[in-house]
Amino acid sequence: MQGISREEILPPKIYEKSRESITRNIINHKRGRRVTTRTFSFLFESRDIVINQINEMVFIENVQDEAEIKRLIKVYSEQLPMENELSVSMFIEFENQDIMVRELPKMAGIENTVYMTFDGDEVKGTPEEGRSTEVLESTLQYLKFKFDQKEKDRFIKAKNAYIETRKKGYEESAKIFPELLESLKNELLSNQV
Repeated sequence: MQGISREEILPPKIYEKSRESITRNIINHKRGRRVTTRTFSFLFESRDIVINQINEMVFIENVQDEAEIKRLIKVYSEQLPMENELSVSMFIEFENQDIMVRELPKMAGIENTVYMTFDGDEVKGTPEEGRSTEVLESTLQYLKFKFDQKEKDRFIKAKNAYIETRKKGYEESAKIFPELLESLKNELLSNQV
C-alpha cells in the first residue's frame, strides 16, 4: 500500500473548512469496513481512514510543527497494511463502565486469540506489542493478518470469511459481509510493496 505523503495532511484552517463533509464521508466509509460481534467491533483499516485520523489529530491539537506532523504520519502509517497483509483495529465495547471494570481483567491476552477464517483456512492476527499487560487489557488493539502466498491464494478464492476471537468465555465470530470481503480481496491483491 502506498505510504501517506506530507501533502495529504492538511493545515488545520484548510481542513476545518471541509471537516464536516469529510467526517460524514469517513463515517460512511467506516460503516462499510466494520464487522461486529456481541463484545467486539473490528474495523478494517484503509488509507482514507488513517489519513483522516492524522488530519483530525493535527486539527484538534492545532499542530504546526513540521517534525511533529511527520512523526504523526510515521506513527499512524503503521496501521496501514503492508504487502500480503490486512490491518484491523479491534475495539472492546461494553454497555457501561461497571461491566467494563468487571470484564476487562478477564480478557487479558484476547488480542492473541484473533483469527480470520475462510473456507477451511485460517490466519492468526498479530497484535501490536505493548498495548496490554498480563493483568490489564486495552480496549483498542491493532492487529495485522499476514498471509503467505498459499493463504493469500485461498483467501482470494474464498466465498465466506469470518473474524473470530477464541479466548475462553469470549468465543465470538462475525461474518465478513460479501461487499467488504470483495474489497479486502482486491486490497490484498494490490498491496504490493
